[in-house]
Amino acid sequence: MRARFLAAGLLTLGWGAGLFAQAGSKAAVEKTLIANENKINDAVTKHDVKTFNDLVASDALSADGSGFMKSGEFAKSMDQIKITFSHLMNPQVLWVNDKTAVVAYTWMGSGTFKGQPIPDQTFASTVWTDRNGKWVAVFHQETPVTPPPPAPAKKK
Repeated sequence: MRARFLAAGLLTLGWGAGLFAQAGSKAAVEKTLIANENKINDAVTKHDVKTFNDLVASDALSADGSGFMKSGEFAKSMDQIKITFSHLMNPQVLWVNDKTAVVAYTWMGSGTFKGQPIPDQTFASTVWTDRNGKWVAVFHQETPVTPPPPAPAKKK
């Protein structure tokens, strides 16, 4: 949901291409990207637009059931988000190449956006890329978790 776009995830600590050489493995970058997802959630919860803008690419885009939204539009509407609980479950990192990775997870939480309740669980993913030595979020999507269909009635 766009209320967490970028809520769910999207901070960067300025770690860049040199991180692989410094850390010796992608594992350190993965840990940083997952931490950044948590930090962006905190930024959205606290209406911290500066932190959000520092960590999300200015040309970033999000997608959810309401459609597409540019990061600048989201930042302007951040004061209309009221998050009372937020938690990322089972984050995983999928590498596209050495400069692009996708962080996927299940978001659980509660809150409202523009007075409307947001889904309490969503499947979310954020595309991160290394731009000039800084990891930034460039795309985020959220899909509400739908309950499984009811079990078929037993025949008598």
